[in-house]
Amino acid sequence: MRTSNAGRAPGLIATARAALIALPLIIALPACADAPEPAAGTTTPPPSATADQPAGSGTASGPTRNAAASASRCSASDLTITLPAVTTDPTRQQNVSVLFTNRSAEPCSVRGFPGAQLRTSTADSWDLARSSQVEVRTVTLAPGGTAHATLTYLPANPPGTAGVAFTPEALVVTAPDERESTRIAWTLGPLLRQDGATHPGTYISALQPGA
Repeated sequence: MRTSNAGRAPGLIATARAALIALPLIIALPACADAPEPAAGTTTPPPSATADQPAGSGTASGPTRNAAASASRCSASDLTITLPAVTTDPTRQQNVSVLFTNRSAEPCSVRGFPGAQLRTSTADSWDLARSSQVEVRTVTLAPGGTAHATLTYLPANPPGTAGVAFTPEALVVTAPDERESTRIAWTLGPLLRQDGATHPGTYISALQPGA
């Protein structure tokens, strides 16, 4: 009997050692399951892509876009209309920009063709034709912003032409859909008179953004 019990002792000891070794592993498993998790809905925010963007840069959004979309039409009292001084070349057709600047404190919009009439010192007048070379579009002007209409003109009797000269002393400009006009001194010299022509060399475009 002792021999038999003694023979089984090594096996029992081995089994007990295996159980002791396995026990810490079984106890260690809940440590992973009980580890604290981040609170629901909390994440590390990415760096802001717009925090340092200067005002007015990029695509308008939010209030800026809405303000542009809701800008009222520019009235005559909102606009300063000017004709920059340029050096003219009497030998060829040329362009000059008629500038429309928003002098009010609020955005406003312009669209279409301005009225443009040349007048002489003897009260003779010439209503300029409208060019279809540029697309008609709505232009929203921030305070201080500018739109332009391109006035193309043909000086009197350039080489290869013949005709009557028209000598303006003033350009009278009316903003689209307005009745009040601005009179600007004309300093670009006499023009080839073509006020009755089908395709005259002097005409004005629709308003476009910028100067």
